[in-house]
Amino acid sequence: METVGQAKHRLIQGAIRHNLEPAATPKPRPSEARGRVSPVLMVAVVASVLYMLLPVQPAASRRAGPAPPVGAVTPVNAATPVSAAAPRPSAGPPAVPASAPRAVARSVFSLAVKRIVLDPGHGGRQAGAISESGVAEKEITLDIAIRLRHLLETAGFDVLLTREVDREVPLEERVAFANDNGADVFVSIHVNWFEQRKMRPLETYYAGPTDDPAAIRLATAENRDSGFSLSAYRGLLERIYLDSRRDESRQLAHAINTELLRSLRETNPVLENRGVKTAPFVVLIGTQMPAILAEVSCLSNEDEVKLLTTVDYRDRIALALLRGIRAYAATLTGSDKKGS
Repeated sequence: METVGQAKHRLIQGAIRHNLEPAATPKPRPSEARGRVSPVLMVAVVASVLYMLLPVQPAASRRAGPAPPVGAVTPVNAATPVSAAAPRPSAGPPAVPASAPRAVARSVFSLAVKRIVLDPGHGGRQAGAISESGVAEKEITLDIAIRLRHLLETAGFDVLLTREVDREVPLEERVAFANDNGADVFVSIHVNWFEQRKMRPLETYYAGPTDDPAAIRLATAENRDSGFSLSAYRGLLERIYLDSRRDESRQLAHAINTELLRSLRETNPVLENRGVKTAPFVVLIGTQMPAILAEVSCLSNEDEVKLLTTVDYRDRIALALLRGIRAYAATLTGSDKKGS
């Protein structure tokens, strides 16, 4: 009776022979061959499939000689060491877990937010958005950041600003500043501008891919003077898709957006909440800590501009940002009670 190994060998040999033998029929024209499968290829494929499907016998079962009767004890030669007669199985690679390891809750570590880097958008020659009345984004963002720094320091945080005066700071420098100073949180402050002048939006971003045309246009405009070279492109892409800080940044963005909306709607009830979104902003991708970019208002709407030029409204924005940061920081501390 033909064994499994012999059957495999016969099938493969037959396929090889069929490939090597000259065809008895004339070669079909290209137009005829295009619509059908070559019999040579078919035989090879069938043989390969059968080879993969047929079970492989262990080496011991292919040895010559009759199998010992059931229950019989195989004698061991006295001159042969026991280790040679019954070799121990070799240690293989460690077993791969059947499922991914569970995430570790951040509350286990009782983390804290101590140092915050504030990033007033634009500066120097980069004025950012400009209203019809001449109010520049760079002025608004710096003023709000200085007000927010005072509030945060009063609350016990260590605060640094990427710029404290009206000067141009490349995005690469802003990123390096936050990373080199070991910031726990990075908050970039901006003011938006839209072609639809009636819009009065509020939106907060964290790093990530997007297919939203408006977010892509905004990120493209903000990244125009990034300071990064082409060699950094791969690293930026990897951080967009594989960033381990994404969950933390999203929670920070939600906390800040919630507080901004709650505070500003008291005096600006028609404010439109565009929510929390992802976008590939360079200042968010390159930083090594939870990072968000808040578009706190809109300079294309003159009613918004009137609000932004008042001290009260800027104070409200700064206070809302403080509350958002504190709300996020509160989520990082675990319970003091054991077993709770």
